[in-house]
Amino acid sequence: MKKTHLFFLILTFLIFSFSNLSYGWQGRMGGMGDPYGLVQDESDFLIHPAKIANGKGINFYGGYRFNYTDVTDWNYNLVQFTPAGILTNFYNYNTSGDEYRHDGLLGAAFPLGPGRMGLFFEYAGKRGDYDGHEDVLGISNFARHDLTSDLDNFALRLLYGIPMGGFKLGGEFQLAYRKEENENWHQYTDLSQSHLNKLFGFNSPNREVMPFQLPYDSRYWEALFKGSLDGKVGPLDLEFTLRGGFIFGGDNSLLMERQIPVGTINARADMGGDVTGWRIGGDLWLRYPLANDLALPFLVRVDYQQKTRDGDGPGTLSWSPWNENYKSEEKNLRLTVGGGVDKKLNKGTKIAAGIYYNYLQWENNIKLAALGLFNETFDSSDCPAAIEHQVMLRLAGEHEFSPMVALRMGLNFFYGWVSEDFTFTYSNSLPFQYNDDISLNGSHWGIGASIGGTVKFQRFTIEPFINGGWQKLNLKGDGERNTIGVGINNLWEMDKLRKEWFIGGGFSIKFN
Repeated sequence: MKKTHLFFLILTFLIFSFSNLSYGWQGRMGGMGDPYGLVQDESDFLIHPAKIANGKGINFYGGYRFNYTDVTDWNYNLVQFTPAGILTNFYNYNTSGDEYRHDGLLGAAFPLGPGRMGLFFEYAGKRGDYDGHEDVLGISNFARHDLTSDLDNFALRLLYGIPMGGFKLGGEFQLAYRKEENENWHQYTDLSQSHLNKLFGFNSPNREVMPFQLPYDSRYWEALFKGSLDGKVGPLDLEFTLRGGFIFGGDNSLLMERQIPVGTINARADMGGDVTGWRIGGDLWLRYPLANDLALPFLVRVDYQQKTRDGDGPGTLSWSPWNENYKSEEKNLRLTVGGGVDKKLNKGTKIAAGIYYNYLQWENNIKLAALGLFNETFDSSDCPAAIEHQVMLRLAGEHEFSPMVALRMGLNFFYGWVSEDFTFTYSNSLPFQYNDDISLNGSHWGIGASIGGTVKFQRFTIEPFINGGWQKLNLKGDGERNTIGVGINNLWEMDKLRKEWFIGGGFSIKFN
């Protein structure tokens, strides 16, 4: 067991969990499916730091969340036809695996000067391990592949909130260190070849990008900032926060290796470079009380992030005539708009329901060049470029059996319409060039449920919960290959399928 895992397992009674590095949670929210912006909670100050000024005294927070995901199907199929519709080849990648996630937070909030300060340490870790095989026309199990995806994020957060007039102002500074690594291994079952971190095909039946995930080994620092306002305008309760940040001190490496046959290194390129990027976003929460026991919450959230990895280095052995260089750029946009109702049925019983629209847009651009006496360029400007229009329904409820014990439940369901474009260009110095363009469409949907509770003691409160769910992504489409000087010489059919279920749990603890 790795040291980071052991450390956080020992501290499970002290660590507090969160859905990602930007948002906080307590066990109360975990037990209701994390309905932030729908149900009010003390942990909201981790999103809107101005709300930390509402607290009193010295409070210590801790907790831990664990999540296991079983990826039962992660498949990618590409079928090749002539312009007349005659089947010429197919490539079927069938993959499965699992992921383990550990998330946590440990910290305190206390009075300082005219306001309150919070100091928190966060950790997020992931270990993903997947394997599968590739079928080519007439050859079953033509090749096998193994994929790993690891993540370790550490963050120190400093929050401060202060009352000012009828409002509260707040801010946050976060310093994070992140380690991200993806590794791909692809090997022919006859042991004639193997490839480590193949970005694009080398001496393989097709030159398409290796599906599933892009390889990299990145380490970088990130500085994040927030400015926050909390208060009331008439009867309307308002929370507004702007946030942003940038990457610095980034280091990125990519080792590509080919063995012919397996066990004998035939070609190698060890490329080093940088990681750069920035992000910006914000949250606007509105809450309008219709009565003492009924409120209408409304949420607007937007986040945009851009990250670039690059590297270069000389090739060795059979790649020695070339200098290898590459650049990978990721862009992600997420917009959430929606609202609902938050109703107290009677003393100690509350239900809430909300419906939200999510707009998700992501784009990966990657280019690899081998420059020397003979130049080759592999350019996938959309690898892929995708848009998802998603509708989400959230239901949450809680009931206090006594001042010391409460039970909570949550249910959420989403359905998304996905469109995805994939483009690829190969060119060399002969000159020779072809372009692939493929468009996919399909659905992405899932369901999740949570249950949790609260037990209060004289000096502390503990809130355990468990959750689970299932989701499916299914995309299909077609496209064509256009060779310069020839015209359309290939037709493509492509489909992607990913099915997974997850189960997890954790708890938070608060000391007064």
